[in-house]
Amino acid sequence: MSDNISIELGKRIRTLRKLKGLTQEELGEKSGISYKFIGEIERGEVNPSLNSLIQIAKGLGMHISELFPHEKEIFHQFSHQDIQVIKKALKLMNRSFTKL
Repeated sequence: MSDNISIELGKRIRTLRKLKGLTQEELGEKSGISYKFIGEIERGEVNPSLNSLIQIAKGLGMHISELFPHEKEIFHQFSHQDIQVIKKALKLMNRSFTKL
């Protein structure tokens, strides 16, 4: 993700978290992710993995596509199973490229 996308995504997650009345700690618990990592994501300091975004969306009680309101048509077309396949493919690609 580029810095601007990371920052915008972080702002979106923060806004959704606050709308749900959750603290970073509470979202972390619901997502199974460290509250410190939630804070880093919200500040745009890190590029979260697809798995982390899926977990955050679940913690917020929504579909991952809702984290990307302007890109909704991209993610909306995928079922949960499709996302799992994409996630596995990305992991395989990551392993392959780190061995080069």
